[in-house]
Amino acid sequence: MSGRVKVLETDIVHATDVIYWLDGTSGIVEADMQRIAEPLLVSFTIRPSDLQVVHGPGRMAVWRRPTGPMVEGEATEADKTASAGLPVALAGSVADPAGRYHPRRFRHVVGTGVGHAVQLFPAPVATRFGKAGGLRGTLRSEDTGQPVPWALLTLEVEIVPGTRLCFRAQANADGDFAIALTQLPPLPQSIAAYPAELRIDAPADAATPADPDEFIAMEVQAQDTGLFSAAMALAVVPGEIRQLRSFDRTFVAVRTA
Repeated sequence: MSGRVKVLETDIVHATDVIYWLDGTSGIVEADMQRIAEPLLVSFTIRPSDLQVVHGPGRMAVWRRPTGPMVEGEATEADKTASAGLPVALAGSVADPAGRYHPRRFRHVVGTGVGHAVQLFPAPVATRFGKAGGLRGTLRSEDTGQPVPWALLTLEVEIVPGTRLCFRAQANADGDFAIALTQLPPLPQSIAAYPAELRIDAPADAATPADPDEFIAMEVQAQDTGLFSAAMALAVVPGEIRQLRSFDRTFVAVRTA
């Protein structure tokens, strides 16, 4: 027997927003960053009771539970069109059960359909140095001598006058960090090293996990003097794997700006 199937009712659900989980070391702007394909664990501290979530590779879709009845019969194009959502707060934490990425907290206002990005950073043990080399070390507080956990490190390398490459990394709970200099080009014959600057942002407290969006700028002690400034000046040689230290220290010393 053939013929058109009669649709009695249609259940329509619209995703009202999406959160994307991004590798914060894979690009300079979020539009260029890669989504994290590995499964992540998400827990919520703020979540409206009618907010539904579904997890996928590199993203999490959210929507409000429908309050209206199902559409009688076959849905029209108007029925299928999503209406403007109501903004609601969503907060929690995200973690990689395999330990390849650091855990972090997040907080966004969702429901308006604009989409949101949450950046995660590889742990030092998961950072691989290629032919271009990299930097490693430990961050400690000048005031207490204790490790500075979860700090974000931003290294800007000037490859030609006016042109810089940016590399980022996050320290672990012990203040240890590893910055892979991926895609750093070989040195021209005319210079011995690239000039670079290292900046550090850290949480105001040692809460675990931390939220990098709330970090504050720190001052860092220079390599060759006891002076502190907003950035550590250094020379970078492609291919080297170098241990960074402040002046007369076995670690990189930082303090509140």
